[in-house]
Amino acid sequence: MDQHSAAEAGTAPQGYGTDPNLVTPHTPWSRTLSERERALVGALADIVLPGTAEYPAPSAMGIADFFDDWVSAPYTTQQGHRTVITTGLAMVDAEARRQFGTGFVELDGSRQRTIVDQIASTTATDRSFFTRFRSLLLAGYFTSDIGFKAIGYPGNVPLLAFPGAPPEAQRIIDDELRKLGL
Repeated sequence: MDQHSAAEAGTAPQGYGTDPNLVTPHTPWSRTLSERERALVGALADIVLPGTAEYPAPSAMGIADFFDDWVSAPYTTQQGHRTVITTGLAMVDAEARRQFGTGFVELDGSRQRTIVDQIASTTATDRSFFTRFRSLLLAGYFTSDIGFKAIGYPGNVPLLAFPGAPPEAQRIIDDELRKLGL
């Protein structure tokens, strides 16, 4: 049954909805990270990607919101990431308590870095968490307005003229097109 016939029969596919509103974004699902997990995300993120005089630390630009939105999404990939992230955050906090008698967030920076260094260089499970955490952190930070500024990306802005690809890039494109017979 084609889409037109399905619509007439009242069984039209629902799809995923409309395009997102990027001016005033809204997430249709509830956030699921606890306040403790959000604090852990911020503390870990600031160690992995410290702020500078020019660019704020991830916690100051709201990286916990990005993580919370991402791992709360009802999609298979994000739910898999949720498991890795929440399990890893619990492991980080437990390790801080085991070694220093208090949670990770309450530790001073030196002790926090000790825990992070250990996680980044130990078992595959710990590295899996750290790798996923770092990947989400960099994705969240460098796709924000602050991150765009940090890497010099002007964003999707109108141009008076399109200068075309740089000559070296055009040579690569032309070579690939020739290989494809195009």
